[in-house]
Amino acid sequence: MAEETKKVAEEVAETAEEKKTTRKKAASKKAPAKEEKAEEKTTPEFTFRPAILKDFEILKHMIITEESQALRDKENALVFAVDTKTTKLEIKRAVQAIFGAKVKSVNTINVRRKPKRVGRYSGFVPAYKKAIVRFDSSFDLGKIQEAVATEEMKATPTEEK
Repeated sequence: MAEETKKVAEEVAETAEEKKTTRKKAASKKAPAKEEKAEEKTTPEFTFRPAILKDFEILKHMIITEESQALRDKENALVFAVDTKTTKLEIKRAVQAIFGAKVKSVNTINVRRKPKRVGRYSGFVPAYKKAIVRFDSSFDLGKIQEAVATEEMKATPTEEK
């Protein structure tokens, strides 16, 4: 009986070795296929969707101050006043749709209302949400500034003498 168990053990060991070698062969055959597939996969180009009415409701206006101009020059960023209920993702999508530029990041700040007096009357400056939108370094912000300036020129009536 001891001889029979030895034979059975040897057969089991041989089949185990065969399975290992077939697995290695199969793995070696599959590995190049995975590499080929990885080479074929490329990141798709960034595509922009057309702007819709909701995008223009999200962005209220640009905030132009000395600090925002410094951000524009140093970090390729613009500052917008946005709707108070919008999220960062909605702001990012709206800016990408309107300006056709890839947005790197969006930071938001809820600006509280501030008290203000005019003579004997007191009131408040309304609260709003401010968004700092940083663009990809390949995008030129001069295009946006020119577009905004031309829109303002069209909106303001010219005086005829």
